[in-house]
Amino acid sequence: MAANTTATLTGEMMTYLERTFLERSQQMNIHGEGAKEKVHTANSGKTVTFNRYSPLGVATTALTEATNPSETNISGATVSATVAEYGAFDKISSLLNATSIDRAAKEKTEVIAQNASETIDTLDRNELFTGATVQFAGAKAALSLVAASDVLSVVEVRKAVRTLKKNNALVYGDGYFLAKVGPDTTYDLMGDSTWVNAHTYKDGSELYKGELGKLHRVRFLECSSNQKSEASTATVYSNFFHGKEAFGRVTLDKGNFGLIIKESNKNDTSNPLNMFMTIGWKADGYAVKTLNSNWIVNVKTGATA
Repeated sequence: MAANTTATLTGEMMTYLERTFLERSQQMNIHGEGAKEKVHTANSGKTVTFNRYSPLGVATTALTEATNPSETNISGATVSATVAEYGAFDKISSLLNATSIDRAAKEKTEVIAQNASETIDTLDRNELFTGATVQFAGAKAALSLVAASDVLSVVEVRKAVRTLKKNNALVYGDGYFLAKVGPDTTYDLMGDSTWVNAHTYKDGSELYKGELGKLHRVRFLECSSNQKSEASTATVYSNFFHGKEAFGRVTLDKGNFGLIIKESNKNDTSNPLNMFMTIGWKADGYAVKTLNSNWIVNVKTGATA
């Protein structure tokens, strides 16, 4: 008797698996929160361009009566990103598929979805790491001088906010900047008496994914186990503070991001005995790019063991 496989799943079950994938694949994508999102038109090449204009100088000289002033020169810069494909898959033997207690591949779908989420989140995290302005905790001058005792504190938060303000970084619509931190550094920060827990907000604010709370005009999002760290004299952690439009993410119009389950068919010569099926995920086109490094501050800190 032929094994019952995903090829025989009802349309409702495939819809369920797709929904499971999409829900799980978004859960851990924290570093991308607050990005400027852009959809790249299909069949328009791989390169995407963001435009950024510089502020004009203030016009403090009084106008001369009946005389036009000199024209201003609006200047700007372009930032380019290149979309690429990402994905992964796993082979599942026909015997495992026929005997597994994981009916309808739900748990395997969740594992694949987590991989998709962690991959995209890591791409976002690495771009923030590459593009940010660096602030070493404890006023240290180099990475090797940061000690475990140089933790993420209210003082470091205030310094980062000051830098963003001085660089004219844009706040989000609610008047706050965003920060992406991890469990090791939030352990120290949440001990501060001025911390406002996300679950006790009084203004009915809509929460971001992974939001923990807010402090000094910053809303903090925890990235779970995907916090960037570096091995130095002590383990040094990256904590990203940024404003609106500091970085951008690009997806391809009509591109696919989702679950792909394939069964061998009669024309598949690579699997002549139908010995396996595959389950995987793919993003047809994706890119993330820093748009203004002055609007991202990476506070590099130690953490309490």
